[in-house]
Amino acid sequence: MSLEDGFSDVIAKAMRGLGLETEQLSVMCGVEQGAIENLLRGVMDETAARAISSALGLDADALISLSGYIPRSMEIPGIRRIELPFGHWTVNAWEIEYEGVRILFDTGFGETDLLRKFSSNGLAAAFITHPHPDHIGGVDALAHMGVRVISETEALAAGSFVFGSLRLEVLDLSGHCSPAVGYLIHGMESLVLVAGDALFAGSMGGCKTRESHELAGHTLRATFAKADSSCVILPGHGPATTLAEERLSNPFHPRFD
Repeated sequence: MSLEDGFSDVIAKAMRGLGLETEQLSVMCGVEQGAIENLLRGVMDETAARAISSALGLDADALISLSGYIPRSMEIPGIRRIELPFGHWTVNAWEIEYEGVRILFDTGFGETDLLRKFSSNGLAAAFITHPHPDHIGGVDALAHMGVRVISETEALAAGSFVFGSLRLEVLDLSGHCSPAVGYLIHGMESLVLVAGDALFAGSMGGCKTRESHELAGHTLRATFAKADSSCVILPGHGPATTLAEERLSNPFHPRFD
């Protein structure tokens, strides 16, 4: 099990989101440009990392410790991670099966990748978090099999869905992608958030502009205002985590706390 991002990815995402180049960050923080470039290449320099963290809105201790962070392993009844290929990486689909109800979140990149690992029999619906290609590749295949597929825009318009004892609260998680939604699932043993690419264990989805970066922080804060620390987070890439763990170990936590 590994994280989606290392510390160099986190720094690069923060710089891109704030519209900062290495030269600008060097001047702002009094750090040699070469030291920042080394961090971006994956060479940890704790002094340089601490010096730039505040300007990037990152927690320095979490950034420095990120290479050793893995969320605790969770075997949660009714939740299954379906890890699917995406180039040299992987992408998640998540299956929830609870008290006779089966629902799916996201569909992977390849058209048939999901169906090699997953049966659509008895599936009540498939929900999409956001329309990036690595999350919607299996949509047509599911639709052709008669599965109800609910897009992020349809979900936002509806606001909530009920399946048996489960209630899905739809929350705006725009930022990395707009529109994008999260699904806060009520009725299981723990509160569960299907977060798409808005948040990963130890990182968050990259944003192309300062405006989208700010929006991502805003929508995450609004979402987590509805959750408790034990809330289980199911991200679009990487392992499941909890809000409590991310508040301690995610370098971006100052942006969503």
